[in-house]
Amino acid sequence: NNERMIAVEITMSDWLFNAVQAQEVLTIHRNYFRLRKPLERRLYELARKHCGKQASWSIGLELLREKCGAHSHIRSFRSQAIGIASSDVLPEYRMLYDREKDQVTFYMRDAQKLLAAVASGKSKLPGARRD
Repeated sequence: NNERMIAVEITMSDWLFNAVQAQEVLTIHRNYFRLRKPLERRLYELARKHCGKQASWSIGLELLREKCGAHSHIRSFRSQAIGIASSDVLPEYRMLYDREKDQVTFYMRDAQKLLAAVASGKSKLPGARRD
C-alpha cells in the first residue's frame, strides 16, 4: 500500500552469471565513471584486466589499438594515446608511451605494490634500465 518495492527480479546472461560464479569479474574504481572519453575508459579496462597482480603491463601500440577496437589510423590513435598518457587521468594506473619501442606501459599507482614488484624483479620502474 505504501508503493515501496519489495522485490526485484533480474535476468542475467549465462556468460555474466558464470563469470560471477567463478569470481572472474573485476572491480572498477569509482573514478572510472568520471572519465570523459570512451578511449580513456577502454584503456583503463585493459590496464585493469592485464595488470592484474602485476605492477606493470606493456603492449605495442598497434596491438593496443586492436584491443581497443579503434578504427582510426594508427597516427591518430598514437596521438590520442599520447594525450591520455600526458593527461594522467586513468584511475589506479599511470600510462607511459615509449616512442622508441612504439609501445605503452601501464604502471600501478600504488607505490608499495610497485616497489614490491620491482624488488622481486617482476617489474621495473619507469625509465629504469636493466643491464
